[in-house]
Amino acid sequence: METENGTIPVLDMETFKQHEDFMDYVDDDFLVATTIDSIHNKKTKTVRMNIFLLVGCVEGRMQLDINNKTYTLTADEAVVCLPTTIISSIMVSPEYKMRLIGFSTSFLQRILKVEKDTERVMAFLYNNPVQRMEDRPDYIHCYTDLLMAKVNEPPQRYKKEILQHLFSAIFSEMMCGVFQKMDGNQEAQPNAATAPGIKRADIVFHEFIKELSTDNGMHRSVSYYADRLCYSPKYLSSVIRQVSGRTALDWINEAAVEQIKHRLKFSNKSIKEVAEDMNFSNQSFFGKYVKAHLGVSPARYREMPEGKEEEEKGEE
Repeated sequence: METENGTIPVLDMETFKQHEDFMDYVDDDFLVATTIDSIHNKKTKTVRMNIFLLVGCVEGRMQLDINNKTYTLTADEAVVCLPTTIISSIMVSPEYKMRLIGFSTSFLQRILKVEKDTERVMAFLYNNPVQRMEDRPDYIHCYTDLLMAKVNEPPQRYKKEILQHLFSAIFSEMMCGVFQKMDGNQEAQPNAATAPGIKRADIVFHEFIKELSTDNGMHRSVSYYADRLCYSPKYLSSVIRQVSGRTALDWINEAAVEQIKHRLKFSNKSIKEVAEDMNFSNQSFFGKYVKAHLGVSPARYREMPEGKEEEEKGEE
């Protein structure tokens, strides 16, 4: 999964299809699996999603970083990974059991169509990727059990069509649960995504995150993204803080640092070449940027043993 220039690898339907022997079911539109060990290369600890992935915890615990924030998953919880999400540092307990369901972006576009609240839901899921299934557990288990039974049936006429409708039902059931949570928070959160005028802000936030995820850390200024999206830097900064509670520059720096960390660890290029690839004007400026955000020099970060980065950073 490692790319030639050291950028974060993309996880999409084609990636899963290349490992179809380990999948319960996979085609161009959706997949079902009980493990991602064959795909999540032990050497590659960071991936960017290009599909909608729902990972449900059946037993045990799972810890992972989603967009540079750490989450813990326990039984009857699911993590929702949207397209453009960056996942890293996955750890699971020995008794961990999971169920994985994925949807291609083209499939989602067909079933979602022009639902007016879609962007609002996606913004909510982006900020709240771990969802507890306690609101609709019976429905979810019935759907997934039926799905697995159909997946394990021998090939037959209309099997794919039936699976497509089951996948649509599961996705719609999940969306229904999210709507209930969002509606239940309206009174407690008057400035949440249901407030007047915020829907446009959600769309702007989604556009910003999409641009950020495809840029690979090459640009690190708010003005660049404002120009790309045809907004003023002041407006973009205000909207991003309104929706996410964080500044646009925070998001930009986190995305860039994630790319830098990956390239330093998994690329054979020199530090000077990494700096050039990341669009820094010179190696000195690159070193100052890394020092400011990681607490150590690029050379020292590259030399750190796996799992010791934070420990050594604190000693710096």
